[in-house]
Amino acid sequence: MKYYQIRLLLSLIFLLPFSLVQAAFVDYNAQLNEGQKHLSCLRLQQANTIFKAEIAIHPGNIAAHFLLHYSNFYHIMVQQDKKLLEEFEKSTAATLLKIQELPENSPYRLFYKGSVHLQSALIKGAFNEYLSSAWDFRTAYQEINQNESKFPSFLGHKKELGVLMSLIGTFPKQYMWVVNVVGLEGDFEKGMGILTHYINNYVNEPLIEKQESLIYYTLIQLNFGSNKNLAWEFYKDKCKDYEQNLIQCYMRAYVAGKCGENEIALQTLKNRPNESSYEQIHYLDFLMGEYLIHQLDFSAAIWYKKYLTFSATKSSYKEAYQKLAWISWLQSDTSKFITYIGLMEKNTKEPSSEAKLLRNDIKVGIYPSTDLIKARLLFDGGYLIRSNQILLNLSTHSLKSNFQLLDWKYRQARISQEQGKFADAIVSYKKCLEFGEGINSYLLPNSCLQLGLIYEELKYPKVAKLYYEKVSDYSNFDYEQSINQKAKAGIMRVKK
Repeated sequence: MKYYQIRLLLSLIFLLPFSLVQAAFVDYNAQLNEGQKHLSCLRLQQANTIFKAEIAIHPGNIAAHFLLHYSNFYHIMVQQDKKLLEEFEKSTAATLLKIQELPENSPYRLFYKGSVHLQSALIKGAFNEYLSSAWDFRTAYQEINQNESKFPSFLGHKKELGVLMSLIGTFPKQYMWVVNVVGLEGDFEKGMGILTHYINNYVNEPLIEKQESLIYYTLIQLNFGSNKNLAWEFYKDKCKDYEQNLIQCYMRAYVAGKCGENEIALQTLKNRPNESSYEQIHYLDFLMGEYLIHQLDFSAAIWYKKYLTFSATKSSYKEAYQKLAWISWLQSDTSKFITYIGLMEKNTKEPSSEAKLLRNDIKVGIYPSTDLIKARLLFDGGYLIRSNQILLNLSTHSLKSNFQLLDWKYRQARISQEQGKFADAIVSYKKCLEFGEGINSYLLPNSCLQLGLIYEELKYPKVAKLYYEKVSDYSNFDYEQSINQKAKAGIMRVKK
């Protein structure tokens, strides 16, 4: 008996590792495909339940771990709550360890790692953790580039490769050295070309990857392309399920609003899915306020207050209080106007240049021009004719400060540009730069940025580059990061 017992024991000892440790693999099976349907619509709890069930049954299926990280990425991205960052970083570390179990001859190993590092870079960038974000971005590029070298025919990583190539060069200048260590210069057109190739051939790719590629392409075109309206032209036919898919709803409303399609943006939000199974995105309340106030509909105040009450993040508190201040001023309520201006300043790390100019004006009894506020709001909503009519009827004698006069000239330039009257826009922007010398306002560097965009559109790349580079002559202004990033993207596009 002892002989057979020892033999049985030895057999169990040798077989135990093979019975308990499952080799790592990638299988987008029926369960994971069902989970992706929930994930793609932002029904994250249902998605997570399916992914965790698959992990319990098949712990070696790395696709399930990867999709669970995708869900965590979406959760923190839409909530924009920095308190979730520590938990997200733990999720990232755990996911990377699981991916490491894949064999080196699997094209998914480096692809998954690069994708996770890219997601981490985007999250950290959203929370202004730029140094850490740059390192993740650098790591993502190295991993994806290695995979491209090893598996050049593998389609999966082309999406990340296109994104990385398009975005290199857009980091704040103090962190660019980290990205530059990899020895790669960004190529916007080439990157977008690779991303387009992925989209044109992604028929057999996982659902979530298809959706992500459309989001990446749209947002990169919107924020860093020479013509933001191309983003809407691209995406408007890709979001037909927006009444059931919250990501499509979010994207449709956001992109339409940024491209002057205010009516479409508003209609989209009014028809958004509201069931409890979907992720709660309080930023959509902020956007509802934005699209209402662009119509000079003061019921927008309700939505800004709802956002301020329920949102866990303060990412748009400053803008919400600014709009509430404008609504109060347009309704002739000076007391509320002063109160909201104070709250706006309280929710800004450092007093913005525009807020300082406003405070200085108020000290000497100069308050904002209601006509300029209305013109600005209508312009932001794409109501160019109404906005322009206000500016044409506005008496310059009613403008009491140099900043208000600068704002008036700038709004005229913006309308001319959007109407395709480039000659008029160029003249007006140059007048802004001359008149505004000595005024610390984003209107000046943004005038340079817009001149760059116009000259690029007119096929004068050298002149465009001069104005893109001129943006760096200015500092400590509102929207500095965004304007600088767009100028860098412009330089990347025209430097050839």
